[in-house]
Amino acid sequence: MSAAKALPRITQVTRPYWDGARSGKLMLQRCQTCRAVIHYPRPWCPACWSTELEWFEASGHARVITYTVVHQPPFEAYALDVPYVLAVARLEEGPQMMANVLGIDSKRMRIDLPVRVIFEARAGGVCVPQFEPAEQ
Repeated sequence: MSAAKALPRITQVTRPYWDGARSGKLMLQRCQTCRAVIHYPRPWCPACWSTELEWFEASGHARVITYTVVHQPPFEAYALDVPYVLAVARLEEGPQMMANVLGIDSKRMRIDLPVRVIFEARAGGVCVPQFEPAEQ
């Protein structure tokens, strides 16, 4: 029996993000005071410290700003996935997000590659945001 992939620790602050992911939606926070778009979820705005935050559905579109190809699995649960691409992409809404890029040969990876968010199902009904190439 192989080990399961890691699951997030869902808190009161992050629950709307993970509930959205389970529904196939990328949810982000926006500060109602300064309008900054925030990712990862937190209880206050990192730009102005306001606690007046709202949730909205993001487009899910992004462009890769950096990436690496992982050849050594960090845990046994990821052994069948190597090699895989781990990327940081800038979402259309502004924040950066780190996730794997699924469905691409690592030789085709490049900076500025358009990607879109998809959701990988894991144990317990949790869905984890990942990327796939937006251009096939």
